[in-house]
Amino acid sequence: MASKDEELAEIDALFAQADQDNDGQINFTEFKALVRELDAGMSEAELRIGFTETDTNQNSRINIDEFRAWWLSA
Repeated sequence: MASKDEELAEIDALFAQADQDNDGQINFTEFKALVRELDAGMSEAELRIGFTETDTNQNSRINIDEFRAWWLSA
């Protein structure tokens, strides 16, 4: 079993991979590419719902804290 630090490092690496423009946030296009790469099999509508639910501060971008919370809730 991975330690909490190892798990956070994994999550952070996924976030960095998704953050194609390296602005410290993930937009919908980057989120969609990440989820599709993980082969989650989500429809466009499901992706939009997932993005909206993850974007808790409603700024149309997902920051690392929002991403961690989403990933750890799965």
